[in-house]
Amino acid sequence: MGRCDKKKKSSRRKKKFKIIGLCLSILVLTFIFLFNNFNLFDKKCNSEVVKDEQILETLADNKSSKVTINAIGDVMAHTPQLNAQYDPKTNTYSFDNNYKYVSSYIKKADLSIANLETTLAGDSIPYSSYPTFNTPDTLADALKNAGVDVVSTINNHSFDKGDLGVERTLDVLKSKNLSTIGTISNVGDKNYLIKEVNGISLGITSFSYGEVKENTKFLNGIRVSDKSKDKLNVFDSSNVNSAFNTINNTLKNISHTDIQILVIHWGDEYRRVPNQFQYDLAQKLSDSGVDIIIGSHPHVVQPVEIIKSTDESHETLVIYSLGNFISNQRRELLGTPFTEDGLMVNIEITKNTDKTFVSKVNCIPTWVNKYNDGSKIVYEVLPITNNEDFSHLDNITLEKLKNSYNNTASQVKQSDIINVMDNPFK
Repeated sequence: MGRCDKKKKSSRRKKKFKIIGLCLSILVLTFIFLFNNFNLFDKKCNSEVVKDEQILETLADNKSSKVTINAIGDVMAHTPQLNAQYDPKTNTYSFDNNYKYVSSYIKKADLSIANLETTLAGDSIPYSSYPTFNTPDTLADALKNAGVDVVSTINNHSFDKGDLGVERTLDVLKSKNLSTIGTISNVGDKNYLIKEVNGISLGITSFSYGEVKENTKFLNGIRVSDKSKDKLNVFDSSNVNSAFNTINNTLKNISHTDIQILVIHWGDEYRRVPNQFQYDLAQKLSDSGVDIIIGSHPHVVQPVEIIKSTDESHETLVIYSLGNFISNQRRELLGTPFTEDGLMVNIEITKNTDKTFVSKVNCIPTWVNKYNDGSKIVYEVLPITNNEDFSHLDNITLEKLKNSYNNTASQVKQSDIINVMDNPFK
């Protein structure tokens, strides 16, 4: 073998070693790069990755949902109101103008509940008011147009027009796509409502005080017929324990929902302080797990507060009375201005992984403005907030509005949760 061949072989070996060395260097550099930049074998990095994942999981778990419920008080239609809402040219009634200033507040809520303190028995019998009510169907249209979703149909006037009033009122409301609580169409129907809103289940029912004697019910002094007695949610107002047991039998059917709401007709008319029956029954209801109690019947605003169950494990929002939302009960007739005052309450409910609870309560005082526009009497529900423009009102009306705000605001026990809309007259 010549010297030249030996040199060629040596040169090839050197090239091979260089290539192998280069490949090894690339592998080492790649390993170092991955090690430094991605920390594949760094326990500290792995723990941080796990920690980041846990944070993401926690954020997902703590994702909350919210629902706002709007509650308004007694919707009444006395004879002067019927006359005001009647159009002789068309022979029709319209109640839409009553709610034009409050409808925006009602519509903002996810769900709105009203108490209908009249019957819709139709025009086959005369329209009437106190002591036995029958109102045109267009009142239901006005409530629907204003944003109301759920109507409580049980109160001391539910049987004013007998079986016809009970049955037709429900038929009319349902035909307007309004949900109803408190009375049912057929014996055996559910006497409660379950609404799923924004992923939160709401169990809602409604009851009224009455006389119950040996399986016979009386409302407004009228004996409820055998046909209707099992269609009306009525408790015996003479005994707190009996009243609670009656209501609780229905509450058991909605105990699985996130929030249990009871709309209740109770208390003493025109009395701004709850009676002992209300206090005692509210406590029993709180102990049983009711989250929200919405009261009506006194025709005046009573306190709004949070109470605790006896063992302090549960809190209940109690609105003892929302007062009149609209009526003709006024100072000049009854000697008291408080029947002109009402309350809209917006109740915020929050649901997270831990629990569902009442997180905020905004109370909006209202006042029924009654005036003559030059051709007829006008009724309007005015929200008393600093978002409203009252410049069109005269000084006498403004003074009534100021007094109404103070009357109502004084009934609200404000807290971190409960607030009254700011006084527009400061």
